[in-house]
Amino acid sequence: MLHLYDAADVGATLVKYGRRAGLPWRQFDRTPPSDAATAGGPAERARRLLATITWQAGRAARILRSDLLHVHSGSRIGIVRSRPHRPFLLHLHGTDIRTQFYDPARRPALQWGADNAAAVLYSTPDLAEHAAAARPDAIYLPNPLDIEELPRWAPAHRPRVVFSSRWEDSKGGRAQLAVARSLLAAVGPDVEVQGLDWGAAAPEAADLGVRLLPKMPKPAYLRWLASAQCVVGQSAGILAMSELQAVGIGVPVVMQLGAGYYPGPSPVLAGSNPAELTDQVRTVLEDPQLASQRLDGPGWARENHGPQRIVRQLAELYAGLCRRPSSG
Repeated sequence: MLHLYDAADVGATLVKYGRRAGLPWRQFDRTPPSDAATAGGPAERARRLLATITWQAGRAARILRSDLLHVHSGSRIGIVRSRPHRPFLLHLHGTDIRTQFYDPARRPALQWGADNAAAVLYSTPDLAEHAAAARPDAIYLPNPLDIEELPRWAPAHRPRVVFSSRWEDSKGGRAQLAVARSLLAAVGPDVEVQGLDWGAAAPEAADLGVRLLPKMPKPAYLRWLASAQCVVGQSAGILAMSELQAVGIGVPVVMQLGAGYYPGPSPVLAGSNPAELTDQVRTVLEDPQLASQRLDGPGWARENHGPQRIVRQLAELYAGLCRRPSSG
């Protein structure tokens, strides 16, 4: 099994825990050389040609050693459209099926991938209706959370609330701004309200008074989440990877959840509007440790997104696909 590319380290996590379970899974996550820049002299063109040939050779060699391919993101489907061919799964991760699928210029490639894949997977429950539009038998595979890489929860001395997602429409950016406005008015200057300097609406968040930090490497980002007394999740209603990481660390997470997306005990404190979410944050700040104990985010994360469980589910799917008779 060869995982092609990645999204939010889902592929890397699956391969890590798959190999630990004795499964011969590998990953090819090298992007092809960019062909956007065509300027340059003979030496530059030769360098680019050599880089392209090297990438193609690496791609082909790894595919030839594989019985089944797992393509991460519909936007990367081109990697399996040229020889050598192997059966493949298409794993949809978000923007590819939620947005790009409805772009007339990009839909044909995505639909080709859905039509020709041995199976189609999607990573968060909000994608169900979009994935079904491309492939009615699409399968939900929860994102695996690499719990081993999560730091210990170590809240800063000064109360800190962190907005974990970028300020984009795909993350409910406008609604996040409304929550930030309400929260800043409620908590006053004694509480640090932080977010990422990332996304089209980030300048508006800064104008409201959110302290923006630059994008950072993953280990630093996880330590930043772990420094918060409370994390405010995205307003799109789903636990994406950043929210899962905060839940797994044990930081109390406040956010709006989509109806029916996460049945059973909730791992977060939910609200349906900025005022309710602000009240939840204020409750957490009164006793963050108590809020964390009641939610038991780490336990919920292990039960629902533990990588060992997801690897077993995926290995069973792979085995079933490999037992299917060839159509050739």
